[in-house]
Amino acid sequence: MRVIAGSAKGHKLSSQKGLKTRPTLERVREAVFNILGSNVLDAVFLDLFAGTGAIGIEALSRGAKFCYFNEYDRKTKEIIQQNLLACHLEDKCQIYNMDAELLIKLLDKQLYKCIDIIYLDPPYEMEKYDTILMLLENASLLKDGSLVIAETNNKRILAETFGRLILYKKNVYGDTIIWFYKYNCNLED
Repeated sequence: MRVIAGSAKGHKLSSQKGLKTRPTLERVREAVFNILGSNVLDAVFLDLFAGTGAIGIEALSRGAKFCYFNEYDRKTKEIIQQNLLACHLEDKCQIYNMDAELLIKLLDKQLYKCIDIIYLDPPYEMEKYDTILMLLENASLLKDGSLVIAETNNKRILAETFGRLILYKKNVYGDTIIWFYKYNCNLED
């Protein structure tokens, strides 16, 4: 696994051996970032279930201003730190080691309408997609036009709206579905 484009292009990323993490395939990452295009430039990014950190690192490599990484597994969090050091991106991020719901609540108290893009890629068997998407929708982290991207397997169906999060694109890549939501602060609850 490697960084596809930008300042860290070609850097190899480490991951835990075995099935502890399921890194997003390079072709899927490339497709996601091609869709995001210039939205990544100077963006504040949140990689909520970071795993190896590949998504957040790709964002930073392509010009994101800052990335918040979250990985619940302590050993995997250390791998993210190693990958960031190897890519010389350690000064543009903050890494958390928390339950995702608790992190959203924590950041909601610290940040106000400053997250531009959130990538949500929990373990596929996790049943909390809806809970987390509603929690994000209700938090004060997002501003008008912020994007929330959810990665699921092809058996998981998500709603087209979560309050002010509106689905605007859904792409299928083999067994993976990428759901693109845009936050519209002008919608009534």
